[in-house]
Amino acid sequence: MENLEKDYLNCYARSFPYLIDKTSVYLRLRGANLLNELGADITLEQFITLDAISSFDGICQRDLAKILLKDRSNVTRILNILENKNLIARETSNKGNRVVKVAQITKKGIDVLSKYQNKMKDDMNRFLAQFDSQKLEITAEMLAEISAKISENASIQI
Repeated sequence: MENLEKDYLNCYARSFPYLIDKTSVYLRLRGANLLNELGADITLEQFITLDAISSFDGICQRDLAKILLKDRSNVTRILNILENKNLIARETSNKGNRVVKVAQITKKGIDVLSKYQNKMKDDMNRFLAQFDSQKLEITAEMLAEISAKISENASIQI
């Protein structure tokens, strides 16, 4: 038994971080496939960004990058695409003593988000209904606790 435990801990493909990453990849693939099935002219990355902007209207790129867990250059690329599709508008604003660009969702962006948002949520809720709700709550609490511990004990710049 000791060797089995040792092998488990020494093999990344069986590790806890790997299982978290694998789950994240599969969930993103599920969302991307659903958007594709619905004929959406928007990627999952763009959808998630649009959803975040709608929740934090007038958000600056730096804050959006923190929410999305992406670097600013990646967020700039996504925002450029959303702006070219007229789903968002960006304008300069003052934040403290800095000039920043803020993003706001447009009417067209609201329409696109509304068209797919409920279908995405319903699909995820149906999927999660397969699992024990108490276990899901415990899992969510544990993941939040792990994330908090890592962020307080590591110098991670997002």
